[in-house]
Amino acid sequence: MKNKLLLLCAMLFMLFAVPSAAQNVKRAQAFKSGEKLECNFYFNWNFIWVKVGGATLTINDTVYNGQKAKCMKLLSSTNKRADSFFRMRDTLMTVFNDDYKPLYYRKASVEGKKYRLYQVWYDYPDSENVHVSQSFNYNDEPVRLRRDTVQGPIYDMMSLLAYARTLDFSSLSKGTRFTFPVATGKRIEPQHLVFRGTKKTKSDDGNEYNCLLVSLITEEDGEEEEVANFHVSNDRNHVPILLDLVLNFGSAKARLSRMSGVLHPVLSVAD
Repeated sequence: MKNKLLLLCAMLFMLFAVPSAAQNVKRAQAFKSGEKLECNFYFNWNFIWVKVGGATLTINDTVYNGQKAKCMKLLSSTNKRADSFFRMRDTLMTVFNDDYKPLYYRKASVEGKKYRLYQVWYDYPDSENVHVSQSFNYNDEPVRLRRDTVQGPIYDMMSLLAYARTLDFSSLSKGTRFTFPVATGKRIEPQHLVFRGTKKTKSDDGNEYNCLLVSLITEEDGEEEEVANFHVSNDRNHVPILLDLVLNFGSAKARLSRMSGVLHPVLSVAD
């Protein structure tokens, strides 16, 4: 459940080689510095939907190692009611350049007395290779380190979301799949995005939106599992409106409650 909740947070505020589909699809700028998205989390127990917390995603200009970059940060937490049985305080952050290449990733997770810290550093020695250094801490245990060199683009959960928002999904046919290598702080693993079509979706801001539907599929030891379906606004902003998540004990939803500082006019509100 832990990993799936983190995927929910990261993908809501959504290759060991780049596939041909990703190389050919159109892309466009979808956000700017100053964007802020807020959402509510709901879990389903015994067929009853209960609000258990919320999250805020922000994007701001920054400077990293002397170069201009953007910082995308996600803060998520359970509310007081949920803290009594499942306390979560997570901070996820990625820093990326104007080409959406990640430079640094950090995920700090507090659940009860458990503390985890994941970090990833990216270095680009030439146009083909990426040096990836990863670090993982669990409570007071020794730090685990890993270093890899990969060819072509590589992402973390947050920078993958930034990249995915720039894709023109509306120009794709149903079933189009993108596969990406994702650095988690412990390992590099493939994750897949599959375009499922369009539908109308209600949010917690009182509106119904025309959305694009995309599935997230994780892969471990060759086994695939569909863990989430997320709905993004069918306009140039590609704002996440709703995410449906499959958990071991049931299901969860995250609904957009407020947006501000978006780059383009919001044209996806349904009639």
